[in-house]
Amino acid sequence: MLVARGPLAHGCDWLTKFGYLPPPDPVTGQLQTQEELTKAITAMQRFGGLKATGVLDEATLELMKTPRCSLPDLTIEASRRKRFAQAVTKWSKRNLSWRVRTFPKESHLGHDTVRALMYYALKVWSDITPLNFHEVAGNNADIQIDFSKADHNDGYPFDGPGGTVAHAFFPGDHHTAGDTHFDDDEYWTFRSSDTNGMDLFAVAVHEFGHAIGLTHISAIESIMRPYYQGPVGDPLKYDLPYEDKVRIWQLYGVRESVSPTAKPEVSKTDDHPILPELPENRSTVPLRRDMPNRCTTHFDAVAQIRGEAFFFKGKYFWRLTRNKHLVSLQPAQIHRFWRGLPLNLDSLDAVYERTSDHKIVFFKGESKHDAGGIECGARQETPVPHASISEELEEQFSSWFLHKCPGPPQTIHLCWLDATHALNVTQDTGKH
Repeated sequence: MLVARGPLAHGCDWLTKFGYLPPPDPVTGQLQTQEELTKAITAMQRFGGLKATGVLDEATLELMKTPRCSLPDLTIEASRRKRFAQAVTKWSKRNLSWRVRTFPKESHLGHDTVRALMYYALKVWSDITPLNFHEVAGNNADIQIDFSKADHNDGYPFDGPGGTVAHAFFPGDHHTAGDTHFDDDEYWTFRSSDTNGMDLFAVAVHEFGHAIGLTHISAIESIMRPYYQGPVGDPLKYDLPYEDKVRIWQLYGVRESVSPTAKPEVSKTDDHPILPELPENRSTVPLRRDMPNRCTTHFDAVAQIRGEAFFFKGKYFWRLTRNKHLVSLQPAQIHRFWRGLPLNLDSLDAVYERTSDHKIVFFKGESKHDAGGIECGARQETPVPHASISEELEEQFSSWFLHKCPGPPQTIHLCWLDATHALNVTQDTGKH
């Protein structure tokens, strides 16, 4: 029996798209037989957690309508999709860079919110493996993140709202390895009660699983199940299901600080993740008396971190994005952004991003604090003699100040910024 029109034809197309049926042979004109179709439907039902009837019943057709990842569920022989289906490779290095290259064009989520959600989604995987992720500003990131519509020139076009919502390329020696794409026709949300939206954090955790080598799995509780499962909760408190932990440990091993047999600890804090406010939000909280005015103050330190400029004054800072937009007119508190720093830190002498491991280093008096990244909960405090500070900082601060500068000045005037920023850019591009 050959495939007919209607739901059966739609079902056959779906089964072919996601790896349950081989594509028709355009040379021989061979179509799918009833036996092949029954086997494919049965496999799809078992993978999706349905009763294996072998027919396109109502439950099966409904599952086919569920928004999902673009990647196939089973290995197929079509060469066009081999790079997706056969994830036999993994990253050979442990330090991986990422960058959001394009952002949602019509989403209410701001750029900084999107970047923060990507950071947390990657952190889910790095928390339990030896992998380390750091955001970069250049074009050579290992994981390039894009929001695209329809046909976006990678062989896997999106299909408008619903249907396929995102996909990522497995590690390998191809130029798209690790790249992750989200359908910009979807209504991307976060902390939203709108059931029609797609929770960006939940989808990102799934897709980054692919970007580091995991395929789909049929386990109902797994984040690597192909179907969209809705929001998964607070990014700071989300814990991967055990099935996903075991699979990623098989690829990369366990991070030294993690016990594979220990039960996940329940967070004792009710704090929400510190994410940038949405663009339309405007704070009505009055200014604190100790909050500095950016127009009438000198800065304690200036640093370029993850491609952005940070201006520090007292226990506050301002943040300038890559597009030279001020994130907020009001400064933020340092210890609320880098959660591992001491609460009594009332000012800083110097800050820089260490190129060797991309940790953020904070200097105050004779102490040095190392933070792993934005909103990092861990820190290391190290006493540093005054005589050794200049040696370590000389190279770092030469990109901000004159060469051979003996150390960071205690006061930085705003009028210096354009020249120092330009100097830093020329060093990155190799132009003088």
